[in-house]
Amino acid sequence: MRLLAFAVLSFALQVCSASTGKAPAAPGDSVQPGGPAQKISATYRTQNSGTGANRGGTLIAQSSAPSLDSTSKSQGAGGSRADEPTQTVKVSDLPPLSIAKDWSDRAYWLFTFFLAAIGGLQVFLLWGNLRAIERQAHQMERQTGILEKSVALAEKSAETARQNIEMFISRERAHLRVEVVPLEWPLPPGPAKLKYKVTLHGATEAYITSSCARAEIMDSLEPPDDAKWWPAMSIPQVIGPNNRVVEAVVQGIFPKMDLEQPDIDAIDAGKKFIHFRGFVRYEDVFGTERSTRFRRVWEVSNVRNPDGTRSAHWGKRGSPKDNSET
Repeated sequence: MRLLAFAVLSFALQVCSASTGKAPAAPGDSVQPGGPAQKISATYRTQNSGTGANRGGTLIAQSSAPSLDSTSKSQGAGGSRADEPTQTVKVSDLPPLSIAKDWSDRAYWLFTFFLAAIGGLQVFLLWGNLRAIERQAHQMERQTGILEKSVALAEKSAETARQNIEMFISRERAHLRVEVVPLEWPLPPGPAKLKYKVTLHGATEAYITSSCARAEIMDSLEPPDDAKWWPAMSIPQVIGPNNRVVEAVVQGIFPKMDLEQPDIDAIDAGKKFIHFRGFVRYEDVFGTERSTRFRRVWEVSNVRNPDGTRSAHWGKRGSPKDNSET
């Protein structure tokens, strides 16, 4: 701040010197008697005589002589000012500043208080909303748990209902089973007849869509897969509770219609085998397609009876799919 004040004072002195056409005296120049500096000092002593030494006033003086125009004007005015000293300006201490508060200041404070109240109200409302959200989240968690339990209970109930429906359908629907009647062994030479029975189990009808019953004589105990499925079973198209057991007969053993004694001896010796296979496809009263498949082979025992004959029976052969019920 001192440097700034010194710079301002130097600039003012330069301006004053430029207006009078004289440069300010350098610090090393000598002071001429009766010059401007002596006048300034005399004036300062004259005006400040009788004042205290500790007075904090600031003196700004004109360091140059007045211009000719101002001198001539002063002389023309009456000549009374010709001998007056150079005018000086003195700036004393600043007066105390008092600021009075009016209605605008009170309005500003009132508006600030109003904003603060609004902010506090918003904080209170946000806190209340946060608490409400927390309560809702807790209730939603509880409801989610109840809903999960309800869903599990509903699924269990649906599974139980499905099982009950399946049990009811299984009890009421038609089940067809095929039973092959044992042969009278040893077979006599001539036309071979293989008897079988189709039995209905259930309280409702079975509607036959397709069927087959085929007897064959082969050299292997395990028959190979064969795509030939004929002839059809000689059974009615509808099997109901009134005729639960239907008996049918297959005429001939493929590829021969009549068995000869060498064929019978080969079967008795275990060199040839009679295979009997077939299926029946049907629909129950609930509209579901179902099927029953069977595959049997005539197995002769290796042990002879006391009368010299061998005992035999129908045994299952093939895969589980060849002997299945749906």
